Amino acid sequence: MSNYKFLTLIISLFTLVCFSIKVHAITENQFLVINKLIDEENIDKAFSDLKVLQKGETKLSARTQILIGRIYLALEQPAKAFGFFEQATFTSVSTDDLAYAGMSMSAIKLGNLSDAKTYAEKALNENPDLVEGKLALGLVFTDYGQMKKAETYFKKAILASRNSLMSVRAYASSKMRQGKHKEARDILTNALLDQKSDAATTDLLGKLFWIEGNIKEAIRLRSEASEMFRKSGNIQKAEQIVSWLNTAAMPKVNEIRKSERIKKEKIEEKKVERKPELLQPKLATPKRAKLKPDTKPEEIFVDKDKPTHTGSGVILNDGNWVITNKHVIEGSKYIVVRNGLGKVRKVEFVEVPTDENIDLALLKLKTPFPRDYSLSISDIKRPKAGEQIYVMGYPMSSILGRYNPSISQGIVSKTFGFGEKVGEFQITAKINKGNSGGPIFNDKGDIIGISVGKLNKTEVLTKDGFIPEDVNVGISGQVLSNFLNMPIKANFNESENYDASQIYEYMRPSVVFIVSQ
Repeated sequence: MSNYKFLTLIISLFTLVCFSIKVHAITENQFLVINKLIDEENIDKAFSDLKVLQKGETKLSARTQILIGRIYLALEQPAKAFGFFEQATFTSVSTDDLAYAGMSMSAIKLGNLSDAKTYAEKALNENPDLVEGKLALGLVFTDYGQMKKAETYFKKAILASRNSLMSVRAYASSKMRQGKHKEARDILTNALLDQKSDAATTDLLGKLFWIEGNIKEAIRLRSEASEMFRKSGNIQKAEQIVSWLNTAAMPKVNEIRKSERIKKEKIEEKKVERKPELLQPKLATPKRAKLKPDTKPEEIFVDKDKPTHTGSGVILNDGNWVITNKHVIEGSKYIVVRNGLGKVRKVEFVEVPTDENIDLALLKLKTPFPRDYSLSISDIKRPKAGEQIYVMGYPMSSILGRYNPSISQGIVSKTFGFGEKVGEFQITAKINKGNSGGPIFNDKGDIIGISVGKLNKTEVLTKDGFIPEDVNVGISGQVLSNFLNMPIKANFNESENYDASQIYEYMRPSVVFIVSQ
């Protein structure tokens, strides 16, 4: 790394934590304590303790650089994390194994899987017992679709982890991304039986139960996790769960109770009418068919000598269009898309709004997708505060993209963007690099917005002294509808709701991975 780049990193560190620096080596015990806080998602406390240790010091030790890198990873800023891990290799050779593992994890989040694999192998060459190295290779092979190899490394990482459940969470999360919820649940449940439970693992299990529709167990586990976070001093995380309980969980409980009461009343009415033919329940017909993905996706061809940009999008207008963010394809001369079933199409031309402040683009395909892959423009609706939402897309993909789209769940926390910006809305669902341009659905399968970005946590930390959790932004359905010159239609189908697994199955054909050069 050049002296200029190193100076830039040091200056950014001054901005982030206001350190005034002098030579100091963090002891191994201090390193392990702070690293454990990061593993347990107690980032506020880790940041605070590291700041105290570095006060008045003039040089960053390799261990300090590695810890700062891990904090940046937790803040979902892998590019900055990579810089600190890389600098640690120049500061001391004694921590090269940890630095290479950190570089691998950063590269995974940036979508550079070949680099990630190389760094993980370097880490294990330095230290064959290193948990982070095994974990990184597990994540790499998961993204490559080589699940047997991935499972081997995940299991090795878990066996080497002893007192940490971080590897267990990563293994379970990889299963969740594949839609293998039962396997993920078994992994988490067995781990919590074998080891002392921690807040982050308990919370993940609660989130999994919520996705599966086991509302009662989800609320119990996440409430328990909230208390565990609070006792450990992670007040921010504890309050985040309390907010979820108030805005998402309890309304869902009330909705279920109301539904059960109405169902019971209808059964009683049918008994009184004594009309046997009415006792046969009428099943709700889904608005879309479940389409089976290809065993092997069609290949995406790119010029490897040119820079490549990736993002997500959604198919509309009988398969003729794809909607995405303008910044995903801006300046590109070649654009290709692949949908969640594995079918590839090339883009013929691009249309963008006349208003430069609207981050949307319409991609006209050379060859349309089949009509049953497409969503309807009439499915576009306005977001409502408090409603359940699902974000789909291809976050943090490699250059060839993940075959299977990801799904994350949350609520609409506010119908305005940052700074009360009209035309945007805030959500609690996770949005990462690569989600840009992907659809945001409500639990009726309507498109209520397009993913566009997230809050810069480091800027807020520097300015306001705390780290916000799960604050992300979408472009509202109203703006999308105006861009397409189509008025939003009222939704009369208020009784039909879908859970996360149904949304994923029904909407997968319409969600596309975008590659542009």
